[in-house]
Amino acid sequence: MVKRKKVVLAILALPLIAVGVAIAAWTTGGSGSGQAAAGTAATMSISAGTPSSSLYPTASADVAAVISNPNPYQVHVSSIALGAISVDAGHSGCNTASVSVTSPQNNSGSGWDVPAKSGINGTLLVDMTNAISMDNAANDLCQGATFTVALTATGASTP
Repeated sequence: MVKRKKVVLAILALPLIAVGVAIAAWTTGGSGSGQAAAGTAATMSISAGTPSSSLYPTASADVAAVISNPNPYQVHVSSIALGAISVDAGHSGCNTASVSVTSPQNNSGSGWDVPAKSGINGTLLVDMTNAISMDNAANDLCQGATFTVALTATGASTP
């Protein structure tokens, strides 16, 4: 019976010992600082695309381009400025003064979203509808010419 009382008392004492150990445990904390670094935006590039329409006197045509985004985030291009016009070497006698552009282009106010880089640069084909025009003063040397238009995009990161 005495042995039994000792066993019962020992069993009852275990939770009290555990509480005592828990209360006696040391606690600690800490403070300090962390660090984060912002990346640097990389410049997008614009190259010539394949136009979907042809240019001829008294008409307008599309200007096609491909925008390449090397950034790890999507870029919204709000507008594209069209600048100087040049003609391919085989048509150097073409009077480029007969060709003009409508600038800036903004895709009817909605701009364009260029995808983020995901392994390879994000790309977007852009077709600027009726952005280039030729007047009736164009000479015969403009027939079959390829016109290059300088383009400058304005964009910003998007969520």
